Amino acid sequence: MRKRQIKFILALCTAAVVLWVGGEILLGLVLDLGLTVSRIWAIAIIVLTCAFSLWKCPRE
Repeated sequence: MRKRQIKFILALCTAAVVLWVGGEILLGLVLDLGLTVSRIWAIAIIVLTCAFSLWKCPRE
C-alpha cells in the first residue's frame, strides 16, 4: 500500500468513528431514542463509510 492510501483509510475511519460516537451521544443521551434507532445508526454509518471508501478510494 502506498502512504497516500494509508492516510486515506485512517482519515476515513477516524471520521466514521467521530460521526458514530457523536450520533450515539445525540441519539442516546439527548434525544433518548431506543436501541433500534441506535442499531440503525450504526448500520448506516458502516454502509456509508464503505460506500464512500469504494467511491473515493485512491487508485494505484
